[in-house]
Order: sequence, then structure tokens, then C-alpha cells
Amino acid sequence: MKYLKFVPFGMLTLGCLLFGGMKVVGAEEMLKNMANLNYPEWFTRLLGIGEIFFGVLIWMPKFRKEAVLLLFGIFSGAIGSHLGHGDPINSIAPASVFLFLTSIIFVLNKEQTPVN
Repeated sequence: MKYLKFVPFGMLTLGCLLFGGMKVVGAEEMLKNMANLNYPEWFTRLLGIGEIFFGVLIWMPKFRKEAVLLLFGIFSGAIGSHLGHGDPINSIAPASVFLFLTSIIFVLNKEQTPVN
């Protein structure tokens, strides 16, 4: 049961590595989606680097709080961008899932540090 605390950490990190990695390497679909939101390529790649960096940083208790807060900002911004551009509701699903996982980690971190 105590290992269940690691599930949101792993899911969030894998998602950050996948989607952040797609932004960093310039996957055509990712660049196209971000261009539709009026974001330049350099910003897309910067977001990707941030997602990867903070997705890994959540495993380090010393930096977890800051990493979670910055990821919360990234995912909130993604949801706001999609909604602001009138995208269909299913386009915010990935960011919503990651925002939810980030919130779970924030609560877990307040209760007890699960990864030491």
C-alpha cells in the first residue's frame, strides 16, 4: 500500500518526459498544435525543457514543492490557452490529467514526503 504513493509521481514524470520530449525534439504534430495556439517554436521547446526538468525534479524532496508549483503553472496555462482559443474540450484532457496528478503530489507532499 505504501508504494501506491509512487503511482502519481511515475505517471506525471512519464507524461512530462513524453510530451516535453516531443516539444524539445520538435515533433511535427506538437509544433503544429502549439503554432495553432500562436506560440513560437522557441517557446514550445522551452516549455518542453521545463516539463522534462520539473517532471524529474519532483522526485527530489528538496525541490519538490517548487517543481510541483511550476508544473501546476504550466498545466494551468495549457488549459487556459486551449480554452482561450476555443479548442474542443477533449484537447484539454492531457493537461487536465497532469494538473490533477500535480495536485495529488502536492497533497501527498504536504502530508508526508513519500520519496526520500
